[in-house]
Amino acid sequence: MKHLILLSYIIIFSTGFGALAALLVLSVRLKQPFTKRMAVVQGLFIASLAVVAIYYYLMQVLELVGPRQATVEAVFGVISSLLTMGLYLGLWWILGIRELQKGSGNLFLYARISCLISAALMVIGMAGSLLSIGTLTTSSIWQAFVYLVVAITLSLFGLTLVKATMKQQHSAYRLLVHGIGYCSLAYVPLSLLELLLSRSLGDTLRPLSLEYLFYLGINVVVLISSLRSLTKDPVSTSAFGPIQESTWTRFSLTPREREMATLIAQGQSNKEIASNLGISEATVRTHIYNLFQKVGAQSRIDLLNMLHD
Repeated sequence: MKHLILLSYIIIFSTGFGALAALLVLSVRLKQPFTKRMAVVQGLFIASLAVVAIYYYLMQVLELVGPRQATVEAVFGVISSLLTMGLYLGLWWILGIRELQKGSGNLFLYARISCLISAALMVIGMAGSLLSIGTLTTSSIWQAFVYLVVAITLSLFGLTLVKATMKQQHSAYRLLVHGIGYCSLAYVPLSLLELLLSRSLGDTLRPLSLEYLFYLGINVVVLISSLRSLTKDPVSTSAFGPIQESTWTRFSLTPREREMATLIAQGQSNKEIASNLGISEATVRTHIYNLFQKVGAQSRIDLLNMLHD
């Protein structure tokens, strides 16, 4: 059983590293801040799983016991708490992307606050373990409270991604954001099922958990999104309607900048724009930079969303 559990972790790691590579591909293809920030979170999650797997291997497979066991447990506990805290801060960082906030109302704000609270609870738990402050952080009441906050955090995070307005984005990007949102929402029912099973099976399968299925789901979503990003998305070049004259005037855009915005909306790259207009790519980059500055955009998708609001 011990080696079967380790084999399961190997499978989880395989999909995790594959998804990390896929996120790097998506970062290049889609040029979205979400993919880059999600890659950081993915790396933290892989590291967190590695800590659990290594600890299990040392304590269960190698049966590491003796006077240093308590010290080993404390070290792994601190590392795990720090990584988990980093995960919640990573989710908070992702929710700071302005594009994801559209369509979610104040939901993203509640989600960000919840992420900070979850990160703070990890610090409190770590401090309680190191300082041995009574039984506060090991009591069932404390653990239930932490679970409730984490469940709320992942639910709000998932809802924010699901409700995010996806206009002109490539279908791969829509699949990525919404798919991760739905997988995050699955955490609560999976954890409740885990609780029911643990009462009947005990800790036989520890440290495996049904909660990891939501992570596997995210990995699958990322991999599929990466494959889809390699194909041409016909919808992405026609989802936006014409930009209103009032919008051009409001941002004081020059005729050349208007032309740039129109070609960007058609999904053309800098090289394609340069070829179509008979100018150099350096000139195209200069015009696009000025366009971004006037509109206050950070990416092409952000630019098009703002011009079509």
